[in-house]
Amino acid sequence: MKLTKRELQVLRHLADGMSSRQVAKRLGISYYTVKRHRVKILHRLGATSFPHAITIARDEHILKGDPWTT
Repeated sequence: MKLTKRELQVLRHLADGMSSRQVAKRLGISYYTVKRHRVKILHRLGATSFPHAITIARDEHILKGDPWTT
């Protein structure tokens, strides 16, 4: 299932190692909104955890790059 533009922004920042609070500050949204986006991302990607969601996103080319080299 396709992610919204905001969900993709949240996913990218979290995949880069930012905390939910840092993402909220960067995007100008509340911490609770970031948490809600995280839940939606898990559901849309069919993931069981957030690391699993990042793996799925990379495997499906939603996210580019390797976490150890980017």
